[in-house]
Amino acid sequence: MIDIGMGSVQISECDQMGHLNVRYYVARADEALANLALALGMGPRALRAQGLRLGVLDHHIRFIGELHVGAPFRFRGAVLDVDADTLVVLQEMRNTATDALAATFRVEVGLFDAASGERRPLPALPGADALRIALPAHAAPKGLNLTAPRARPRWEEAERLGLEQGHVGAVSARECDRDGWLTTDGFIARVWDGASNLPWRRPPPGPQTVKIGGAALEYRLHYHATPRAGDLITVRSGLREIGTKTTVATNWLFDRESGLACATAELVGVRFDLSTRKALEIDEETRARMLPYVKDGLAV
Repeated sequence: MIDIGMGSVQISECDQMGHLNVRYYVARADEALANLALALGMGPRALRAQGLRLGVLDHHIRFIGELHVGAPFRFRGAVLDVDADTLVVLQEMRNTATDALAATFRVEVGLFDAASGERRPLPALPGADALRIALPAHAAPKGLNLTAPRARPRWEEAERLGLEQGHVGAVSARECDRDGWLTTDGFIARVWDGASNLPWRRPPPGPQTVKIGGAALEYRLHYHATPRAGDLITVRSGLREIGTKTTVATNWLFDRESGLACATAELVGVRFDLSTRKALEIDEETRARMLPYVKDGLAV
């Protein structure tokens, strides 16, 4: 693996849980991805000269260790697989001070026409073999799977299943790249932004003896289409599974105008004590409140 990124966690990148927010894990990983592409011969200026841009097709992310304000980090990257259309890479994010693993990213990458958004074949990547590794166990799926994604969801299916609305918004120009396409972190940001609106995430009535937070342990995101500035996005969500300590939530991100999903996402989430930073078991009262939101047929 080669070094492809370094930095430190900023206050503006942390959320109410006191750690680096999922949006910025992905934003920082996207920066590092560009450096890995450069090592493979696809530098940003070279791509711009050809009217091309890199785009993420699928993400599998494991969040393994918290990063707090000021923590230094570094990214290392390698190639897992490559064919005529798709490059599959691994990125590892580690705390530079401790070398503790913070996150892993298995990323499927493609090339797109920067103006139209149409898919383009990859060029020859002669340097890929020198960077090829096998997927390590710590980056393999744990609570999710990497099966082929389902057919692109339609709004009518979300209505039929009674999926909850978490986020309803519009893409702003500041969230887009130089060609006007929503950057990759903008997708996961909307899932996170809508999470507090979901009924199973709300605290029970009455005083709370423990200050409870939530965190994602693992994510799978599949990107069907990239919105542009001004496009409208609504996130519809349901629970696929309730475990002893974790839940698996499925989120369909819709282009509200077309009624077609622009992305699908699934995440393994956990409730934890904000004082001890330890995961909490799901008690029977909480489980009973969650059960009505478990829906059959949910998938990425």
